[in-house]
Amino acid sequence: MQQDWQSALLSQWPQALARPLWQMESTQASRVQELRFYVGREMEAVAGNECIRFPPALSQNQMDELIAALCGYARYAREEQMAQGYVPLAGGHRAGVCGRMTRTMDGQLCMTDVTSVCIRIARSVPGASESVRPHLTGAQGDVRRVLVLGPPGCGKTTVLRDAALYLSGKCGLRVSVADEREELFVWQKPEDTGARLDVLGGVEKARAVQMLLRVMAPQVILTDEIGRPEDVDALLDAARCGVGLLASAHARSFGDVLRRPVLRVLHEAGAFDRYLFLGSYGRLICACDENGQELSSGS
Repeated sequence: MQQDWQSALLSQWPQALARPLWQMESTQASRVQELRFYVGREMEAVAGNECIRFPPALSQNQMDELIAALCGYARYAREEQMAQGYVPLAGGHRAGVCGRMTRTMDGQLCMTDVTSVCIRIARSVPGASESVRPHLTGAQGDVRRVLVLGPPGCGKTTVLRDAALYLSGKCGLRVSVADEREELFVWQKPEDTGARLDVLGGVEKARAVQMLLRVMAPQVILTDEIGRPEDVDALLDAARCGVGLLASAHARSFGDVLRRPVLRVLHEAGAFDRYLFLGSYGRLICACDENGQELSSGS
């Protein structure tokens, strides 16, 4: 049986790039976390600490063909997202793209001459949020405002996805998801999750949060990778409305939270009452209260 990422990604790719990935051993393919492409270098599959290379080196023409395939052969429909450095893919996977940024006649940013691509492989892992679940609700079932933190690639999105299903399916809460980059739930059919989720995808987080607050009466709002100044007001509005929050950001310690301007403002305003730090594979390594004090495992 082919791995889900192979089925979701490779069917429309140029054969020269897709063939070696189809032919990977199943044990290797099951561990792949990233696919990396560079003009002038070999294609790479990153699986844990192992980097598997597939010669020969990629040409610029092959990179252009890959970008066309990633955009569903309708690049014009993905120009706005590419200008932000990414392309959402089927199956919840996401391609980060780098190249030369230019401006069009009307002043809009546009990416040309793509030179590298990093595809992050998404996986739905049942039970991935188990270690953080005690911190999502209080003793009386009240919904907390939780920020999940960790370095890039540690599994924050996987944990958030499973936590949303837990809060909706097991706790019976109305969960609304601001899925800006279309990697949380936009790619899944509602019947596949079995949960009551209101998912708004492809809209900037700040705007999506405001829309969900107005029209969906959520008990919990979930979003991924906060960090822009405009996120602050939207999340604080949700907190003032008594809505539970579940969000993620990049930080390795509470010191990092205080050093990042957006996270520091949210901390000082009391937006979150739990800070959960993850290690490799989404493992909870530390939980802090709203003051940054480390909590015991039973708190």
